[in-house]
Amino acid sequence: AAQSTGKVPIDLQTTKVDLMSFSAHKTYGPKGIGALFVRRKPRIRLEAQMHGGGHERGMRSGTMATHQIVGMGEAFRIAKEDIGAESERLMMLRNKLWNGIKDMEAVYLNGD
Repeated sequence: AAQSTGKVPIDLQTTKVDLMSFSAHKTYGPKGIGALFVRRKPRIRLEAQMHGGGHERGMRSGTMATHQIVGMGEAFRIAKEDIGAESERLMMLRNKLWNGIKDMEAVYLNGD
């Protein structure tokens, strides 16, 4: 899912996953910030990766990086708005690369 944000629509209400991770920098957002979607039911038991101050319901310690959180939200908002144009841009880049290498010896397209 971290690779798909801004490239394919994601509807967490209808997607049949219990956990999904997101990374801001994969969507032109700031590095060092991400999010974890956890479906409420069935209840998933998560173990803390870092122990200490007990922030985030005991799941992590430290002060939240508000500027990164806002940056991630804005990057995802823009990505949602531009998903169609971004898809076209990526397809253009893919075609440009393929047209540049397809006639080389021992170059094959794997997939669509």
